[in-house]
Formats: sequence, structure tokens, C-alpha cells
Amino acid sequence: MNMKRFVFLATLAAGVTAAYLMQKRGESLLTIVKKTVSNPLGALAEELRLALLPASQRSLPSAT
Repeated sequence: MNMKRFVFLATLAAGVTAAYLMQKRGESLLTIVKKTVSNPLGALAEELRLALLPASQRSLPSAT
């Protein structure tokens, strides 16, 4: 497998995983699409951060 294909598949897997986690958290479909299409790796990192934080420290990011 060449490197371009690997990066593409890893990015695709990150986007799908992030979308699934956002859906489980109750995000709207429009928000899920915007975040995962524009930045799939960043969306996954944010979802993992929210999933791994203790419940007492969780807060949703403010809209900017």
C-alpha cells in the first residue's frame, strides 16, 4: 500500500469514527457534516478529548 492511499484511508476512518461519536453524543447532522468534512482528524481529536474527560470536567466548546 502506498503512502497516499494509507493517508487517505486513515483520514476516512478518522472522519467516520468522529461522526459516529458525535452522533452518539447527540450532535445535529449538519454540525457533524461540517466538522468531519472540514477537519476529520481535528474532529476525532475533539471527540476523543470529550470522551476521555471525566464527566465533572466536560463542557461543550463554545460556538465561535
